[in-house]
Amino acid sequence: MAKTTTHPILGRLIPDQWGDELMFFRKFPHMETFWHPDSQKQLEDLELKHRDLVKKWELQPGGLPEFCRNYDVAAALQSLGVFEVGISNDEEPDVASPTAAQVSAWEDFVQHEEQICLNACDALVRYFNFLRSSAPQLFEQEDDCPETAECIADLQNCVRFDGMNLSPEVISGLSTISFGWDVDWDMEHGLQTIFHEGEVIAIGNDLYSPEDILSQSNFGKEILTETEQVALTNFDFATKN
Repeated sequence: MAKTTTHPILGRLIPDQWGDELMFFRKFPHMETFWHPDSQKQLEDLELKHRDLVKKWELQPGGLPEFCRNYDVAAALQSLGVFEVGISNDEEPDVASPTAAQVSAWEDFVQHEEQICLNACDALVRYFNFLRSSAPQLFEQEDDCPETAECIADLQNCVRFDGMNLSPEVISGLSTISFGWDVDWDMEHGLQTIFHEGEVIAIGNDLYSPEDILSQSNFGKEILTETEQVALTNFDFATKN
């Protein structure tokens, strides 16, 4: 089982709701498009115990992960702009601290956060339009999904940001970061966006390992920009060296 620890860079880390991995809560100011509206009402609607935990999120209360996936608690957190950051441990539950590669990936994210968030949203719009035209059957019952999206605000009613994850050391010295999304057209699997060198290199379902990212599972590769394609090529090169 994972144990609460304090990291010199990441701060207080607490076990996730399953107790297997470490995580922390964090405000994402550049994902404001996906903040749940009406924070005061969201907090007032919570039962007292949950409200107290949500208000103290910056202290990383160990009791919060147990309830953070409850709809009302998640909505209250997201109304404050607060989402989860998961730290995957590569099937080693006794690991007490993030790897050096994960810390490096986090520091790079913080340094370039605004641009990475912009890159994520831009890629999501392109991916949505690609999927809307290539797999229209997915959207037959999804009235909240627009026919086309010109900007990320057009997807507010059918896409929800679901936090961030730091992968294990997938390549020597390298950890990827991923954004998770809840999407109306695939509530079961959701959506993942994977980054390398601050650029989106994969967007789709079940994209976790380097093999997934470089496989046909990354079927949205055709929507990647030239810069993103270069980052994907560099990632491919890194896996072989």
